[in-house]
Amino acid sequence: MAKNLFKKAKSAVKSTTKSAKKSAEKAVSSAKSSAKSHIESLAHSRRDAAVVWGMIKDGNHSTDEIKAICKDKGFDTLLGEL
Repeated sequence: MAKNLFKKAKSAVKSTTKSAKKSAEKAVSSAKSSAKSHIESLAHSRRDAAVVWGMIKDGNHSTDEIKAICKDKGFDTLLGEL
């Protein structure tokens, strides 16, 4: 009986770590797209976001690359929002 409980506990720990890894991977991928989606939503109302959106809309840029573009253009307000 004790061996059976130990096996169940062991498998529960394994499944928990697998699900934690999957959720961490989803968080990383959503972080990349969140900066792009944030700029896209602001592009219709703000000129600085429209300029950056024009540069990144066709490419596959990471969040760090988008932040570098904002910094190079001098869009500190937009950079602070990311």
